[in-house]
Amino acid sequence: MIDPNNVYFYLIFISQILLASWYIPNKLLIRMQTVMTSYPPDEYPKLYSGSIRAYKKTQQRYRFINRVLFTFGFSLMSAIVMWDYTTKGRISEMIPWAYFMLQMIPLMWLEVKEFKYFKAMRKGNTNTKKTATITPRRLFDFISPKLMGFALVMMLIAFSLVLVKYGFSDKAFENIIIIFATNFFFAGIIYWNIYGTKQNPYQSSEDRIKLIKITVKSLVYVSIGVSIFLSVQMLIKIYDLNHLKTSVMSIYCQLIMWASVGNRLKQLKLEDIDFNVYKKG
Repeated sequence: MIDPNNVYFYLIFISQILLASWYIPNKLLIRMQTVMTSYPPDEYPKLYSGSIRAYKKTQQRYRFINRVLFTFGFSLMSAIVMWDYTTKGRISEMIPWAYFMLQMIPLMWLEVKEFKYFKAMRKGNTNTKKTATITPRRLFDFISPKLMGFALVMMLIAFSLVLVKYGFSDKAFENIIIIFATNFFFAGIIYWNIYGTKQNPYQSSEDRIKLIKITVKSLVYVSIGVSIFLSVQMLIKIYDLNHLKTSVMSIYCQLIMWASVGNRLKQLKLEDIDFNVYKKG
């Protein structure tokens, strides 16, 4: 018989499947197709560092991979339900996490494609004239001190709960080091975005500042999400609420997707981007 405690997880896991393997991919595909339709290569040649055929093939492959993951997700869901019906025990919290890692593969593949795209764009840029623009170069030009302070407070709360659960043990320091390492990684990405080389040689200064702000905020949101997740995990252990672990893990995966990709799609609208920089001339 199905464990009633797992019914909530089924609904949450279905949400994860739909969000990361259907909703977000469709939003990205529509965005890519809209750019190609609204800003064709004959009018905006600088926007394209490759052939239209290659871009369409990338979109087709991205759609195919996500359709496979979408189908696999519901197949996995069916297998979990069957296992739950015939077996007593808690569903491992690593199942939604492992599936989320698979769901991230198409996005990471697109990131690699984007890196190569900008590299080819810089190589094809024949304009040797350099323009100096005054742009913000401090962290708090891109994010409010209040949001950063909130992120630090959430991190301290997470550390406190780790110490409540494990004391000053190796397990406690292991969790704290992982959180520190994760946030140092985020800090490195933020530093690279603010002070690193401009990836898109044609991008206007206003659009670059806007993109950096969105990226910085998204990473801080993810950092807050990591702290909240660790705090909830500690509370689950402290109060012996292990039946919630799997559902919390799936919610955490969805929050990461929303905070990173979802927030970027919402904030960086196509109509707000200056495409005139890609025109002829």
